[in-house]
Amino acid sequence: MALNSHFIAVVAALGILASSVGVSFAEEAGSAEDMVRSLKAKPVKRLTRGLGQPVDKDLIRSRGLVIEVAKKKVEEQTIEDRKEIAEIIEKHKLPTIDLTIYFDYNSAHITPQSIPTLIKLGQALSNKELKGGTFLVGGHTDARGSDHYNLTLSQRRAISVKTFLTDNFGIDYTKLVAVGYGEEMLKDFHDPNSGENRRVQVTNLTH
Repeated sequence: MALNSHFIAVVAALGILASSVGVSFAEEAGSAEDMVRSLKAKPVKRLTRGLGQPVDKDLIRSRGLVIEVAKKKVEEQTIEDRKEIAEIIEKHKLPTIDLTIYFDYNSAHITPQSIPTLIKLGQALSNKELKGGTFLVGGHTDARGSDHYNLTLSQRRAISVKTFLTDNFGIDYTKLVAVGYGEEMLKDFHDPNSGENRRVQVTNLTH
């Protein structure tokens, strides 16, 4: 797969920087293979033909609902919409991974520090076991700033990750749906301003 020239330049610069100052990027996200294993969809159970019993349509319908909500503009989404997405993911135990992605302050610009993690994610989503699937990219912030500001910022950051993946790995733009949660789903409720809350969540919606 050919990566765009800007992307190649960034990766080359990162390699030079790392070798010159001894920087090693965090491996907390695991390898691309680890991501593939974590994101593999559980097949929808289809009962034996002839028994007259339906397929598990609730799971299929729920995943479709997530996609429809995610396609709305952030101004059109409600807190209830986003809560429903979270409940669907939890109810059906949809395969999900959390990634720490760094952005410039008050910006949706991805920092060079996060490029290695996103490369692994792009490789995972391009793997034959995941390729062609539909994935939710959820952006989360800490509690600094107003609710509306955080919500908008998290949406922009989720879109930045989506754009990175589509531009550099040839992933179909319609197969990635971006949703910003702002500070509504803190990972560390005891410390709302913790960096742990600033994350990107990727969920497999494929059925």
